[in-house]
Amino acid sequence: MLQRLASLLFAASLAACAPETSAVSVQLAPEVISSIDGKLSVRALAFADREPAAAELVQLTVDYKDRHGTTHQIAPQEGETDETGAFEATFTGLTWDGIGTVTAAIAGTELTGAATFAVLDRTPPTVSIVPPANNQVKLGADFTIKVNVKDEIGISQVFFEASAGQRDRSTVVASGSTDTSVSFDYKIDNVAAGTTVMLYALAADLSGNQGAAQPIMVTVVP
Repeated sequence: MLQRLASLLFAASLAACAPETSAVSVQLAPEVISSIDGKLSVRALAFADREPAAAELVQLTVDYKDRHGTTHQIAPQEGETDETGAFEATFTGLTWDGIGTVTAAIAGTELTGAATFAVLDRTPPTVSIVPPANNQVKLGADFTIKVNVKDEIGISQVFFEASAGQRDRSTVVASGSTDTSVSFDYKIDNVAAGTTVMLYALAADLSGNQGAAQPIMVTVVP
């Protein structure tokens, strides 16, 4: 009984003498993220006099802004460090071109560590063509085709092309809007009635990514 009591007192004495957590650092993988993936792995490391600090509650927060300066809210995460002094978490939703900072804080202390990441826009714009009524165009008559484009960063150009014997292309500068509809006026008069015409649309965003619409097939009627 006395031996067990002595062991407990010795353990308590060691715990009382254990060094307090003195530092926390943040490691990111990767530091440069593709907007298509939008995932960031974070590893926070807590130390007590250069030794791993286990069972520390770590709070991770993200300050993230896109290239326009707009803040995007990313939910914080928290958890305890393991025996190696590490707490690992994965953040998602980092899909806007911009930069951000992950900050790790040890609960109940003023200790913090931080690391910066960048998100590169690799997401192409989404493009769709609004087909004409009954998917038909009248030979020799003017017709208008509308192209809808969306991009989270901004659209730079929209291209439209009709293939009817020859390929005719038009281009519109979209001036960086994120959601736009562009109308293209055309006349097909160099083919016979009953000819099939393919309509194509392509858009480029401010980062140089390009996206294509599903082609639309229309028929020329007299």
